[in-house]
Amino acid sequence: MQIRPSLLAAAAVIVMSGAAHAGPILIVNGANGTSEPGTTSSITQNLQNLHILAGNTVTVENDIPADLSPFTQVWDIRFSNNFALTPSQQTQYMSYLQSGGGMFLMGENSGFMARNNSIFDFVSQIGGGILGPGLIGGCDGQQNVNVPFTGPNPVTSIYWACSGVLGSKGSGDWITERADGSGGSGIAWGVGDLANAQAGALTMILDVNFMQLNASLSEINLTKNLIRFVGDEVEPPNGVPTPGSLALVGIALMGALATRRRRA
Repeated sequence: MQIRPSLLAAAAVIVMSGAAHAGPILIVNGANGTSEPGTTSSITQNLQNLHILAGNTVTVENDIPADLSPFTQVWDIRFSNNFALTPSQQTQYMSYLQSGGGMFLMGENSGFMARNNSIFDFVSQIGGGILGPGLIGGCDGQQNVNVPFTGPNPVTSIYWACSGVLGSKGSGDWITERADGSGGSGIAWGVGDLANAQAGALTMILDVNFMQLNASLSEINLTKNLIRFVGDEVEPPNGVPTPGSLALVGIALMGALATRRRRA
C-alpha cells in the first residue's frame, strides 16, 4: 500500500505551517561587575523568561565569551559605565553581525555616557549612521511605539521611567519616538540596514527599567515584540512542528489510508 505523493506533500505543508522562529540565545548581563545588582538580576530573569516563552533556549554569561558562533542572537543587557564596549569587543560584535547574527544592546540615560558612547561608536563603525555624541534629553516620559514593534503583542505607547533620548536614528528606524518627532529612545536596524554588517540585525534601547520583572504590560509587550523582531530578521523557521500540526498530519494520513481501503 502506497500513499500518494500529493498527500505527503500536503502533510509537509501542514508541518511547516506549525514551524516557529526559535534559536539559541546568549544573554550577557555583567552580573559580577554591575553597579546595580538588583536591577541586573531583575532584567536578566525577566528577559530569560520571555525568551523561553518564545521557544528560545537561553544561556546567561557574565561577560562576552570568546566564541559567539553557537548563538543566533546576543542580548547584551549590561548598562553600567564600566561596561563600555572596548575596541576588541566592538570588533568581535561586528564579526558576529557580519556573519548574520542578531543583537540587542542596552544603554541608559545621561548618567551612563561611557556605556552609551561606546554603543554609538560601535553603531557608526558597523555602518548604522551617526547617533551621538551625547543625548538631547533624558527621563523622557511617554513616547509612541512604531510599527513593527506595535505587535503582535499590542502596544502603542510606552512611558519611560528615565530613558536617554537621541535626536538622530542614523540609518535605522525608531522603535519608540517622541510625538513631535524630535527624537527617540530606541532604534532598530534590520538585515541590510547596516552598511558594514548587512547580514545582521541590531536593536538598541536607552533604558533598563522597561525590562524589569515589575514592568507594566506595555513594557512587557514591547520586550516580546523586540524578541519577535530580532528572531524574524535572523532566524529561519526551525522546522519543529507544533503538537497541533502533528495531529493534523496524522488525520491527513489516516484519511488517505481509509480512502485507499475503500477503493480496494
